[in-house]
Amino acid sequence: MNLVTLALRNLGRRRARTAIVTLSVGLAIGMALTLLAISESIENGTREGVDERGADLTIIDRDASDIFSGFIPQGMGARIAAVPGVAGELVTFAPVDHEAQRLIVGWPEESFFWRNMPIEDGRLPTRNDSRVAILGAGTAAKLNKKTGDSLDIFEDQFRIVAVAGYRSALNRSLIILPLKDLQEISFKNNQVTVYHIKLAPDLGAAEIDRVERDVEKLGRLQAAPTDQLLSRDRNISVLKAVSRSISWVALVLGGLSVLSALLMAIQERTREIGVMRAIGWNVPRTMVSIVLEGLLMGVAGCVIGFLVNYAASFMFSSIPQIGSYLAFRLNIQSTAPTMLAAIALCALGAVYPAWRAAARTPAEAIRSL
Repeated sequence: MNLVTLALRNLGRRRARTAIVTLSVGLAIGMALTLLAISESIENGTREGVDERGADLTIIDRDASDIFSGFIPQGMGARIAAVPGVAGELVTFAPVDHEAQRLIVGWPEESFFWRNMPIEDGRLPTRNDSRVAILGAGTAAKLNKKTGDSLDIFEDQFRIVAVAGYRSALNRSLIILPLKDLQEISFKNNQVTVYHIKLAPDLGAAEIDRVERDVEKLGRLQAAPTDQLLSRDRNISVLKAVSRSISWVALVLGGLSVLSALLMAIQERTREIGVMRAIGWNVPRTMVSIVLEGLLMGVAGCVIGFLVNYAASFMFSSIPQIGSYLAFRLNIQSTAPTMLAAIALCALGAVYPAWRAAARTPAEAIRSL
């Protein structure tokens, strides 16, 4: 009988206890993976949404805690416009049809975003249109709306002129208005939330850095490439820190569950361990046999945790307010380290019980019961 087979047999002797400990480890791992995935989805979803619309740089209020809370005077656009391809954008949440708050964006008529929009049905707004809206395909499905229907935003009625077939979860959940209409109904005249810049395709890294510096010299502005859009967002940083902290607490508790279970197990098997020592098992072999039990519970917990995380990915869209805007994805770059850390903590939790079991002499162990 090899050590793995022996460890499996020992775990099977107290199946209920082993199942409870393994389940607790699995739930801890699943919670850790889910928290990390949520914070990554917020960051990745926002970046992908802006990138899909064709922006290379995003300019935000340097003092804003996040990209949605700051405001830049619209007149600043004339100064930023020295850089070709500038588009302002106003972002806000608003009640739609007197019900849930939804994400509304407003674009000026000269914005390059209109040209890059994939129209699925309908047409783009014209200069003479007033109180018109375009829905992302996800929002159209959620609200059961189509081209030609109307909807209420801030108690004003808008006519839907198109449905946009974006791919990213964020863009599919947008309601898009002409900037002047959104400024008027949200009482934010001459204000935008962010500016986006579409750079010439042949610009090198040094020239892009120069554009960022030139923009930031204009005032209290911060410019960043879309792939680094949320790298300095304070709310995202706090969310990541909280997610990592809770994840580590959950994983450590899983390791402590293994420690507690194995302490009880070796107490019950004291005489058996003494007999094994008496017939020739040395200290390292005895310890390895018990640490393997912790490792096996950790591996089984990882399987359960992965399944919990996978199930959470299907339920993510039902989370109020944010589920529609983000795509929950399993990321191997965060999943693998979390699982390895969990297995390592389970093994670490088994070290002390293993040392306790191997520390006694065979005679002491046999006499103890």
